[in-house]
Amino acid sequence: MKTNLLREFYKFTHRRIPLYGLLVLLGLMLYTIGTSYKVTPSLITQGFGAGQWTIIIIMAISSDMIAMEWRDHTMTTLLYKTSNKSILYLAKFIVLVVYSFILLVFGIIFSFIIKFLMVGSKYSWQDNFNGHSLINALFLNMGGTMLYLLFIISLSLMLVLLIKSNATVIMIGLAIGFFGTDLSSLAISAFSGLKSILAWNPLNMINIITQLSNREMASITYLTNSELIIANLVYAIIFFWIGILIFKKRAILGRE
Repeated sequence: MKTNLLREFYKFTHRRIPLYGLLVLLGLMLYTIGTSYKVTPSLITQGFGAGQWTIIIIMAISSDMIAMEWRDHTMTTLLYKTSNKSILYLAKFIVLVVYSFILLVFGIIFSFIIKFLMVGSKYSWQDNFNGHSLINALFLNMGGTMLYLLFIISLSLMLVLLIKSNATVIMIGLAIGFFGTDLSSLAISAFSGLKSILAWNPLNMINIITQLSNREMASITYLTNSELIIANLVYAIIFFWIGILIFKKRAILGRE
């Protein structure tokens, strides 16, 4: 496990993608400010869109991580050196989780800098926001995003193995990021008699990035904070194990 993990970290850190991801995140956060009417406490607690943009960035990187290996014919070498295919898959998953955490940390740092430059002390980090201080709400939202990233990474890896097209997976990620909440709410509203069941649909899971700091979101998701946390983790585990099964089968068949 250690050897596979070190190899994956070495490959990942020696690519330009980690740096590009940070620069893209900063650019998209600035874009969020540019398209917003004004800086508000809500925008600050959302890290100027850092959570949403991190999800999309990670989905793009996750889908490319395995697709690139097959495309460049390096996966065969990796599989030859690895006796346990599940360990190789797990190593890739861990690298993506660690990078997700790094992106969120930088998202928080960028948020502090942007707030200081844009509004100075107009909004104190101790100001109340839905029963939390602004700074606590920011950390809760980023924490919720980290939980959702476990869901999205496992989903991305599974989808790219199923579809074998990282471009398609990225499009699916964009659709989930921008329309997932609306589609989930629409389905629950259309079949209100089944809302206790439909509330557990995968598209509803993205709401965890805002619900932990805003208890009123529970009236939209129809799930408590603890239920939303558990559901995200369960989905992540399910997608992860399906991904491993597909990966092992594909490795055995040697398909590209």
